[in-house]
Amino acid sequence: MDKDKKTKSKILITLLILITVCCIAITVWAVFFRSNTETVLSPDRAPQKTEENAEKIENDNTEKMKAEEGGGAVSITYSNEVMIDLNNKTASLLFANPPKSTQDMVIQIVINDTEIVQSGLLKPGNQVTELDLLDNAEKQLEKGGYDGKFRVLFYDPDSGQKATVNTEIPISITVE
Repeated sequence: MDKDKKTKSKILITLLILITVCCIAITVWAVFFRSNTETVLSPDRAPQKTEENAEKIENDNTEKMKAEEGGGAVSITYSNEVMIDLNNKTASLLFANPPKSTQDMVIQIVINDTEIVQSGLLKPGNQVTELDLLDNAEKQLEKGGYDGKFRVLFYDPDSGQKATVNTEIPISITVE
């Protein structure tokens, strides 16, 4: 009977040691080797840098929208389809801040709550058709289709202060 207890104790101790080693290995992997998905924080004040890929919207002479004191009014033109080129690390899209808007904008492209693109400041009367992916965003994506969204952040053009209301627009993303 003593031998059975000793054998069971040895098996139990061996099993506990094995479980402990597995837990330590998983912890080391999670801390040091797992790819970190860095979240981009939305700025509270407008970025100083305007979007370098922005182009002037031609032949749009509409008047500014009327907005109450301290408020803003925006108009957005966009395509709900985005193409991402992993080799060039770029996103092809159509997103415009027409001249009649009273707010500056920053555009983010988000997949599963992870920002993969963030524009510079897009002033009224400008549009973008191509944006660069954030650093290492291409490593988080595989070829195929994704459901994503534009997250549009609005900023007062005079103070640079972020508006309390932002917009999320569902988009279809194709990664090649």
